[in-house]
Amino acid sequence: MASNSETGHNKNVANFSTAYQILEEMGTLYNPSNAKIQLVNLNPIRTSLQTVITELNNKKPIYKNAVSAREVAIAPLGKLMTKSSNFAKSLDISTTDKENIANQAKKIRGDQKPKSVNPETTETDGISTSQMSYDSRIANLDTYTNQLASHPEYAPNETEIQIASLQTLHSNLVALSQAVNSAGNALITARANRNNILYKNETNVIQLIKDIKAYLKSLGDAGKPYYNAIVKLQFKDNK
Repeated sequence: MASNSETGHNKNVANFSTAYQILEEMGTLYNPSNAKIQLVNLNPIRTSLQTVITELNNKKPIYKNAVSAREVAIAPLGKLMTKSSNFAKSLDISTTDKENIANQAKKIRGDQKPKSVNPETTETDGISTSQMSYDSRIANLDTYTNQLASHPEYAPNETEIQIASLQTLHSNLVALSQAVNSAGNALITARANRNNILYKNETNVIQLIKDIKAYLKSLGDAGKPYYNAIVKLQFKDNK
């Protein structure tokens, strides 16, 4: 069964650590010939998992904060587009130019706002898709501002929709979005590192647990209590 939540991944990590402790309790009884499931080789995997989980937990708030800062900065954008495009409609410019400005403003407002991404539950595709949506709006803002600036008639008294203000807003949004992108990429890498150990490496945790269970079962009655204890630990694959 696929595990798509952070809770599922973290449970796998915690259960692997518990399984290791159970095997330690077996003492000399646990003596597999398969080097991959020997304690000396399982311990570095347990340590690596704790390291990548710590790294992942450190990356999440950085991404959250970057997203929040961008949300605050981009929130007024829709209203600014409405105000500035309405001002453009009042100018002595061609109908075609007015329509082009209005259409560009509509692209920036967007009938569908980018979905917010929760780093606690969203994997790489969601982060990437959301980022592209914001990048598109910000790029369109630059095009829109240049379009307005091409008309000398566009000279509003209202500071917030003046060309200089829109240019400053664009520069700020570019920087904020780059920060989100950087933090999102770091989060993707941290998740990939975790997933490699849990599910994808040749010595991934899911396969190791299967091999461990098989070995314990081969010990018969002597290994049965330990086998039963590990069987109670649920490990969910990410396929």
